[in-house]
Amino acid sequence: MRMWTAFLFLLAFAQAPYAVEGVARYRGYYPLGSWEGVNPTARGEVQWDGERASGKVCLEQAAWDSGIGERDKKALEILRAKEYPEACLYPKRASFAGARFVVEGELSLAGRTRPVRLEGELRQTLEGYRFQGRFTTRFSEWGLERPRFLFLEVRDEVEVFLEAEVRR
Repeated sequence: MRMWTAFLFLLAFAQAPYAVEGVARYRGYYPLGSWEGVNPTARGEVQWDGERASGKVCLEQAAWDSGIGERDKKALEILRAKEYPEACLYPKRASFAGARFVVEGELSLAGRTRPVRLEGELRQTLEGYRFQGRFTTRFSEWGLERPRFLFLEVRDEVEVFLEAEVRR
């Protein structure tokens, strides 16, 4: 029965474009704690055909906000936001893995494109669907300089969270 329900759920997505609007958040760590930034500009369109997915969801790099202007200014330099004003996710596959919803694809950031796998939840809402997921990446995977907090270099690992409304 669960397989049948998942099949019907995915069939509902099949071949129909969905508008995506959402918020991305990141969390970085340094030896004395962590900090977070938010970006409310995630927008795009996606399409599913069985497990295959296509489309893109992009955000404006200049919109990252950690609440500290100097830190955000340095982040934009590290991300080369003037040269690469958007970061874009290109989904290739999307499916349920048990209770989790998994999106696999490519992420283009700061002039590089790398594979990415988001895991999270996809829930039906009155307006469509809501996705909440996350992935972990590293500055070094992107060839990016790690920021410093005072005299402390931040950890290489960064957590990225995405919350999005998915509607026809």
